[in-house]
Amino acid sequence: MTTRNEIESRPNGRRVLRAAVTATATAAALVTALTACGSGDSSAPASAGGGAATVSVPAAAPLHPADYVLVAGPATSGYSMEDNTDTTESSVFQDPVPTCMHLSSADLGPASTDHANGPVFSDDDGTTIQSGARVFASADTVTAHRALTQRPDFPGCVGEAIVSQLSNRDREETTVTVKSAQAGTPPTGATALTRLDLAVSSDGQSLEANVDLVSVFAGRVESVILIVSPAGPVDDGELNGLTGQVLATLAKQ
Repeated sequence: MTTRNEIESRPNGRRVLRAAVTATATAAALVTALTACGSGDSSAPASAGGGAATVSVPAAAPLHPADYVLVAGPATSGYSMEDNTDTTESSVFQDPVPTCMHLSSADLGPASTDHANGPVFSDDDGTTIQSGARVFASADTVTAHRALTQRPDFPGCVGEAIVSQLSNRDREETTVTVKSAQAGTPPTGATALTRLDLAVSSDGQSLEANVDLVSVFAGRVESVILIVSPAGPVDDGELNGLTGQVLATLAKQ
């Protein structure tokens, strides 16, 4: 595999790295797996007996998505941290993912109630870690989304979306190819692990970027951790550490 330092030492090498960073940002916007799918309404009135007066069901307690993203801690101690300036809510279910997975609007459901993006972590090898969380009104919606992440076509459709969106956003002569897209064994407690191997090339220079998307869905919250590395996939211990930090917060809903 071509290393980051080897790429930087070549003419136009930094341009290739910028392309990989663009791929990383695009992935972050797209592979927040199922977290913008929305949720059902839990405040519908319930009937108390035949013909009796209706009794309102209290709305679910408000949750704050910023409580369920990665922050500085033992799992990120080897990384530098900077604020994430992207405050937009992105959905993996923008074309071509719904078409690729043959999903209807009923499959996708209503929108989430709130969202947040965590800070960006990076190291000297070029690895970046981002996270995001979205809150839903009903845990039933999150349960349904868990099933979608288990579908065999999910990894490939996510990869297709990354290439499609990058081609629309990157004005440089850059090519991104998905070499492989597969479901890996999730870290302990995680819902799913989607692993992508990307080839990024520009002006005859190239590098590989490994993408790990960890979906951690519990209760009314869907959290996603995205790790992109040009130096090979991170080890299982690191994945478990990052996932464990998020799981600890999700347990406090």
